[in-house]
Formats: sequence, C-alpha cells, structure tokens
Amino acid sequence: MTYSADERIVLTPAESSQIRSALATLPYDPAGGADYIGALRRLAYAGLPERVLAAIERTKLPAASASGSLEIDNLPIDADVSGSPHFAETGRSFKGGVLSENVLVALGALAGEPYSIAHEGRELVNNLTPHKETARDYTGLGSEVELDFHIENAAQAHMPEGDTSPFALLLLGIRSEPQGGPHTRLADARRALGLLSDEDIDYLYGRHYIIRVPYRWRGATPTPRDNTDLSAVLSGPVESPRVTVAFYPDMVLAANARAKLALDNLYQAIRQVSFGVQITPGKLVLINNSFTLHSRDRFAPQYDDNDRAYRWVQRVFVARSLWNFRSFTRLHERVFDPKNLSQPAAAAAPTRREPLAVA
Repeated sequence: MTYSADERIVLTPAESSQIRSALATLPYDPAGGADYIGALRRLAYAGLPERVLAAIERTKLPAASASGSLEIDNLPIDADVSGSPHFAETGRSFKGGVLSENVLVALGALAGEPYSIAHEGRELVNNLTPHKETARDYTGLGSEVELDFHIENAAQAHMPEGDTSPFALLLLGIRSEPQGGPHTRLADARRALGLLSDEDIDYLYGRHYIIRVPYRWRGATPTPRDNTDLSAVLSGPVESPRVTVAFYPDMVLAANARAKLALDNLYQAIRQVSFGVQITPGKLVLINNSFTLHSRDRFAPQYDDNDRAYRWVQRVFVARSLWNFRSFTRLHERVFDPKNLSQPAAAAAPTRREPLAVA
C-alpha cells in the first residue's frame, strides 16, 4: 500500500500571489515579538486562502480525525537566493527579502505558538543546511548519517518542568540540491499501530522504556537529565495516541526482552507505513508531532562556489502553549535557552498570599 500526507494542497498561481501580497511587506522579527506574531495572524486570517486555513485547523483536532501531516505546494518564497547560512548566520543575508520567514511563521502561528530553542537556532526561524563539520551529527545539520524515525524531542514530554516537546514542526524548502537531495520521510503511528498485536500495544503503553534526550539537549541544564525515568512510549486513546519515541541509535532502552520486541515491531511497522517527501523550494510540510514520526535520509551534500550548501530548509517549532517553557531562560521573546533554567532567588523567604477579599 502506498501512503502519503493526510492532506495535500497545491496552490494555484493566483493563490500563491494572494499569499505573497498579504505577507511580503511585513518586517520579520527574529525574536518573535508579540506585535509581529499578532500582525502575522491578522494578515494570515485576512489574506490566506480559506482551504489553507481550514486544513491547518484540522491538524489541531483532539480526535482520530486530526491530520498527521499537511503538505502545501507552490508557496511564495523570496527570489535571488544567493547561498545558504551557517548556523550562526541569518537567512536574510542570502536572499532578497523575508517572505519565507513570514510565510513559515504565519502558518505556525495559525497552528499554535511558534518558538525556537537556542541550540537549534538563535532566531525564531531555524535554518537547516548541511555543515561539513557536523556531517555525522544526528541533527538537522548532519548529512552522512540517517536521522532515523523519531518524535521531535520525545524525552522532553516526560520532564519535570513540563512538556517542552513541540506539538508540530513546519518545514519549508528554500534551496535544493541540483540532483534533488534527500527525502524527509513521515510515518503516522496510528497506521503503524494497526499492524501490531494487542500484546505489543500493551507493552508500549507500559512504563518499560528509558528515553534519552536528543544529542543537543544532553548536559543542557544545570542539573543534566540525559534520560527519562521508566516511561511509556504510548499514552492516550489508541486511535489518537501520544507517541514518545526516537529510533536513531541508543535513544530508547527497553527494560526487558518483551518490551524490546514490542519496540522493534513498532519500528518495523513505522517503516512499513512511511512515505518520502522532497522539501523543494516553495513546498511546506506540517508534521503533527503528537503521533507522526519523521526521518531524513543520509546524503552527500553539494556546495556552491562559495562553499555554501545547496540544500536549505527553514523550520519553525510550534507548541500548543508557551507555558511549559517558563523554567527556561528567554533569550528573546520566543527563543528559549534550557541551559540556564530560571531559579528562584535563594535568599527569598517563602511567602503566603492571603485570598482576595470578595465584595
């Protein structure tokens, strides 16, 4: 059986022009300030095609009918792309405008609350390009290793400060490899669970697994938490589950042989229901991170005459609420740093607030 995104929208030239007119002139705020997010939401609701707005709403449904993935083709992006940025550089220096940032953040702001984590990118929008010095890293900046199927920041769903894994992530193509580049592969866990036995599913719901934090998160807090306690891979109703798992090396440790077998069977089912997407310029993919896993193929990146990678994908994370990030240091309005967890003043004595008087 061949699988694909739950929804795919191919914009007409008129619709693409409509989006360009709505979003092209707004200055991009890399900090994600309240005025910028508010302006984007107003412009998006007024200027985006109704079918795009409706499709994004369907990704937020708390039901089995929620979309696990949404693909939008022919989105307008900036002209005059002259290269691609390294990690510490801004994308604005390599193209003729900030339309792609506005498109990405606007769609993210319709889905929820856009944000960034500092070690993923110092701006609200992250730039994913292969780097020669990180070619073997299991991150979006790698290339020589397969970034196998995973839920983004799966372990963070089990951390004591609250769930700081994204509800969704959005990927938008800016520049592509001359030969097409790698596939990003998606797999809806709801489909995969239909291929498993009841016993496998029971084990995946049990607290039989230690989930390690992603590589960039290890040691990223004053009291390092490099893995969870024994946790479940599945929670919630089986027809609309919350999934917390990652299948690249040494990311999940099973407590016993039967739990390991259930995990292996889930992995095989995930691969069986997966499909690939090439994120080319103007193509956006929204991934519902609650139950849709994603991966990226290994590839040999190509570089231009200025030693800049051809492949350039922009990304924004989306949370349902920013409340659970309150323990992190806020470098910018929506850019959070988990390395410096906010601590209460040591000398402050506990206080008790009296209830408010009611007239």
